[in-house]
Amino acid sequence: MAAIGAVALVLVPATVPETSEGDTGLVSVVVNGGRTVELGPSETRTFPVEVTATDRSGIRTVDPIGLWGPNYATLKVGPMSCVPVDATGTVSRCTGEATVEATSRVLFDDQAGSWFVDLRIQANDGDRYISKSAGGFSLKRTALLDEASGPATASDGEKIRLNGRLQRAMWDEHGYIPQQGTTVYLQFRADGSNTWSTLTAVNTDHEGRFSLQVAASGSGTYQWYAPGDKWTGSATSAELPVTVGPGQ
Repeated sequence: MAAIGAVALVLVPATVPETSEGDTGLVSVVVNGGRTVELGPSETRTFPVEVTATDRSGIRTVDPIGLWGPNYATLKVGPMSCVPVDATGTVSRCTGEATVEATSRVLFDDQAGSWFVDLRIQANDGDRYISKSAGGFSLKRTALLDEASGPATASDGEKIRLNGRLQRAMWDEHGYIPQQGTTVYLQFRADGSNTWSTLTAVNTDHEGRFSLQVAASGSGTYQWYAPGDKWTGSATSAELPVTVGPGQ
């Protein structure tokens, strides 16, 4: 299951509107609570869009509003509901939702990355604020670290081999494909500890597979971690517990 929220991203307003009339102003724009939106190969995600704006006469509506990304990608935002948040009624928070579908045939692999909010804020007295880049957020393809394997037991100092595979969502074909040439980190948590330590790193091959040998030096748990990038989310493998006994 993909997650929404692997990397925090707080959305900030444009400093200068592209078109403005009167005293209408943009305070903030937040998409998905400030978290990255990650989408699997056949998933549908609905996430909130929040706009806070100000005008002496009060805010009537935010309409139209939409989202746009790389390579002419666009998403609609549903009707926005505006509610005053201060005693004077000059500041309002307007909320709506957007839905993205990996299987809709309107979203493709090369449209992952940085997205922006296009909006028009309308005040009660006819003033307005318009911007095509009022805020930004990340829409990423999910990653999958699977086939993690290693021995369950080892002797102290024994070389053990740990394996895994890294894939990422392919929106075009609605499946996962190998992610080659990507750095994956091996982490270890000793028994009785709550802290993961990064031991070493390895690059994936053309099939997304990787393998490392390390010396066992105490019982604990290993896992693989891929931090992701601008287009792909992060991923963590299943945990691999290893019990280490005295050397021979």
